[in-house]
Amino acid sequence: MDEGPGRKSQMADAAGGLSLAFEFAGAVFLFWFLGRLVDNWLGIEPWAQVIGSLVGWGGGFAHVYYRTQQDVRKGGGAGA
Repeated sequence: MDEGPGRKSQMADAAGGLSLAFEFAGAVFLFWFLGRLVDNWLGIEPWAQVIGSLVGWGGGFAHVYYRTQQDVRKGGGAGA
């Protein structure tokens, strides 16, 4: 198997991308779960879950976007 410097860079990029994917999914899950707790507390199911999911999606997307822009400015990641 090729273990040159390019291979390690590809693995680092893949690990960074996988990390961002889990952070995005975690944000959506966390805010959905918080919405579920609010729904059970107030009895307004499913509205807080929907709002929580949307907030989590928006926050997760913003995090992924700004993190990738930061990587591009540093000269690494996609587009370099």
